[in-house]
Amino acid sequence: MARALRGLFLLAAFFVLSPVAAQDMEHPPPPKAAPLVEVQEMPLPRAGGVMVFGATGELGTEIVRALREQGVSVSAMVRPTSDTAQLEELGAKLAVGDAMTYADVLNAMRSYPLRAVVSTLGGRRGDYRVDVGGNKNVIDAAAEVGVPRFVLVTAIGSGEGSEALPWYIDLFMGYYFEAKSAAELVLKNSGLDFTIVRPGWLIDAPASGAARLIGDIDRFSWIARADLGAMIAAAIEDETTYGKALTAFDPERTSILSLFD
Repeated sequence: MARALRGLFLLAAFFVLSPVAAQDMEHPPPPKAAPLVEVQEMPLPRAGGVMVFGATGELGTEIVRALREQGVSVSAMVRPTSDTAQLEELGAKLAVGDAMTYADVLNAMRSYPLRAVVSTLGGRRGDYRVDVGGNKNVIDAAAEVGVPRFVLVTAIGSGEGSEALPWYIDLFMGYYFEAKSAAELVLKNSGLDFTIVRPGWLIDAPASGAARLIGDIDRFSWIARADLGAMIAAAIEDETTYGKALTAFDPERTSILSLFD
C-alpha cells in the first residue's frame, strides 16, 4: 500500500511541476554578466595632411622634410616659377598659386584634406604686404575651409619679445619685427588653434639636437634650420603649444662666437 501511495505522489508531482520546467526551458535565465573591463581612452590620429606655405624657402623645405620623415602627407602652395625639385623629391603634393591672391590660397586648401597649416611667409625687409597681407590670406582661408590648426613662424623680437633682441639687430631691423608682430596679431584674433614660433637668427649648420621651444621670451640664440624644421613639425600635434607664442632656443648657440666653433 505504501509503495502505491508513493507512486501516486510522484505522478502528481510530475504533472504539477512540468509546466514550470517547460516555462524555464522556453525562457532560460539571463547569462551572467561579463566582468567589467576598464576602457582606456586612446588618441586617434587626426585625418588629413599638412599644407606648408613658403615651402620652397630653406626653412620651409626643412619643415616638409621633417614632416615627410614622420610619414605625414604634405602639400605646398608654390608659384608657377618656383623651383620645386626638392619638394617633389620629398614627395610633397603641389598646388600652384600666389599667396597674395586670396582665391588662389582658398583653392589650394580645398585641393587636399588638411588638418593643419604651417606658414613661413614673410618679407625679407619687413614687407607688410607679405607678412600681413599674405599671412592674413592664409589664416582667413584656413578658417573658411575649416582647418583648425595653424603654426606661424615669425622671429624673436616680434610681439612682446622685443627685449630679447641684441641691440645691433634691433638697431637695423626694427621695421622687420613690426611686420612680424602685425602678422601675429592677425593669427591671435583668428579663433584658430594657433602656435607662434619665434626663432632667432637662422643659420646653415648641422642640427645640434639641443634646440627646444620654450616660453621664455627673453632668450635669444642662433638656430639651425634643420633643428627648427624638426621642432615645428613636432609642434603641430603638441596640444601643449596651443595658443602660445614660443621661442625657438638653442642653448649651444647663444653667442655669435658659437658660429665659428
